[in-house]
Amino acid sequence: MKKSILALLGATLFSGTALANSVSCYVDTDAYDQFSKGNCQGAEYRPYPRQGAVVFKLDAAKPVQSVTWSIPGYSSSCSGTTCIVRVGLGEHSVNACVDKVYYKDYTWADVNWCAGGFATYWDGNGPLDTNPQEQ
Repeated sequence: MKKSILALLGATLFSGTALANSVSCYVDTDAYDQFSKGNCQGAEYRPYPRQGAVVFKLDAAKPVQSVTWSIPGYSSSCSGTTCIVRVGLGEHSVNACVDKVYYKDYTWADVNWCAGGFATYWDGNGPLDTNPQEQ
């Protein structure tokens, strides 16, 4: 009986860890945004000058002290479990990876958990209108 309980407890902890350690993201829009594991996409018309953003979040199995993020091609200084990457008008493909995780229990892990976001923001008449003067 004791072995059965320990096996069940170990399997539960292992499955929780396997499912929890990942990176999720969403593309910021005026709609209600939800994180999606591994990849995300979104598009929005911006009639006013406001930057768009792709938001990344580390889903960790235990409490996190700090995170080392790698986001090639974009200048973002993030160290927490959430990282906001600002983008302008146009199409943007943003990939974010967590390289190292420092946990609150004074342990750390070298990891390679990534997510990719594709964001499109436009102004004017829309992304498919190539020549608005003809209308």
